[in-house]
Amino acid sequence: MSEPSTESKENQAAPQASVEELIAQARTAINEHDLGEARARIYQGLALAPDHLVLLDLAGFVCFFLGDYPATEAHCRRALAVKPDHAYACKGLGLTLTRQGRVDEGVASLERAIALAPQWPDSYWDLAVALMEAGRGEDALQAVERAEKVFPEQAQRLRGLAQTIRTRGRR
Repeated sequence: MSEPSTESKENQAAPQASVEELIAQARTAINEHDLGEARARIYQGLALAPDHLVLLDLAGFVCFFLGDYPATEAHCRRALAVKPDHAYACKGLGLTLTRQGRVDEGVASLERAIALAPQWPDSYWDLAVALMEAGRGEDALQAVERAEKVFPEQAQRLRGLAQTIRTRGRR
């Protein structure tokens, strides 16, 4: 008779799960706000395919929202080693560096994300938020102005961010 498994849910998964199945399971867990489960599935996938860009992106995303900024940085840097012109990894790296207090390095990475994908509004938004969080309100407002020029259809949303920056600057 075999002993019952004492492994946690986090360590259990079908051993035959493919990378694509693990990605699907991780995305489901993310959608269900179960970031610990998502990270477990992602790490299983990375054990099978350590340079898989989707897994690295998901790992960076999940670790960021778990507050594990050193792990986020490692996943973003690994993604950039695999694909040096990967705007999403530059954006993630920029955010996590600023959260770790390395603001200038983070801003440079966010600017690189903008240069790599100038029609992607997320990088402009994240640059403005990172600058605001770093106490650089005027620079954050300039980032919002840049975004408004490129994305006039998002002017209302961006004005809301600018108002948040100004309000936060008065505290």
